Amino acid sequence: MKFFYSIFSLLTALGASAKSNSTKSCHEFPSSMIEYSGNFQQPLPPLIKTEFETSFIQHKWNVNLSHIQVGYIYFSPSQGLVRVDEAYQGGLATSVFNYANTTDDGLVDNILTSFDSYPDQPTVWQGYVQSNYPLFGDDILVSGDAVFAGLVKRDHVQGLVASWSIMYAGSIPVTVFVDSCGVMVGYDYFSPGLRTRVTTDLFNTIVGPVKV
Repeated sequence: MKFFYSIFSLLTALGASAKSNSTKSCHEFPSSMIEYSGNFQQPLPPLIKTEFETSFIQHKWNVNLSHIQVGYIYFSPSQGLVRVDEAYQGGLATSVFNYANTTDDGLVDNILTSFDSYPDQPTVWQGYVQSNYPLFGDDILVSGDAVFAGLVKRDHVQGLVASWSIMYAGSIPVTVFVDSCGVMVGYDYFSPGLRTRVTTDLFNTIVGPVKV
């Protein structure tokens, strides 16, 4: 039950701070990045900061489901791990995705510990899954030949952020949102196979090495 109480405390704090400013502006985006500016030029994709912990909200939907969850994520490319502590309708869970252990078709080793309807003991499951939490390296935009998609506003961060379009794993169109400090603040993607849309906002982010 210790897991339940720690998640409950986290979600209480999350609810209280969901609209707070998550980033501070490091520099102004130049006018050459404004889409309808007379001096617009396609910018080169930047390196981004991808080792951090962060609050998140995610919505995944298709014709068969609508699934919203909130919680806290630890992204650690240096360890090859992503940990997600989450709450969703009727349950609490924590997932650890091991990107050092993947299948040839891109499925990721996942250990899922869940509490449904507040049982005394959690359910633990391990298997390979299509993760909704990609582990990007700092060069993902450069190596992915990202195309600049404009300066946009996201609900949970202050000011404009840059959007970048890439093809993830060769077949999944992803838009990555990066603030003026070079920190990823969200990503959207469309999975053609199941006709699924996923949008994720990241906020209250702490950049630096994390222990998963």
